[in-house]
Amino acid sequence: MRIHSLATVIATALLVLSPSAAFAQDRRDQRGHGHTQFDDKDRQTTSDWYNQHKDHPPAGLRSQDRLSSDEESRLREGAVLDQDLRKRVHPVPDDLRRRLPPPPRDHRYVAIGGHVGLIDNNFQVKAVIHLH
Repeated sequence: MRIHSLATVIATALLVLSPSAAFAQDRRDQRGHGHTQFDDKDRQTTSDWYNQHKDHPPAGLRSQDRLSSDEESRLREGAVLDQDLRKRVHPVPDDLRRRLPPPPRDHRYVAIGGHVGLIDNNFQVKAVIHLH
């Protein structure tokens, strides 16, 4: 009898919690969790943030951080950053990072040569927003 009651309680709990878990998953997806491309909202958010901070931009977004035309050609979606470009990578400022959707696991937002990028832990470029 006790086992039957315990099984009933567990089954009921699973039924009650399952829709909640599915709803939480949907909410994460709607917030962009896991996406590896920038959308128009991300570009606008980044552009607005940059315009508010362009008088005192952080490392990676300053005029002196701009890339040469050769370096620019190597900063593209799908490319893996070479050693020279990896040295130019800076984390995006926390206040910008908080405005963007959480990056997928093993990815991060970076500032490099006047751009904001999304790269994975292997330095593969997933997306780029050009600010300069």
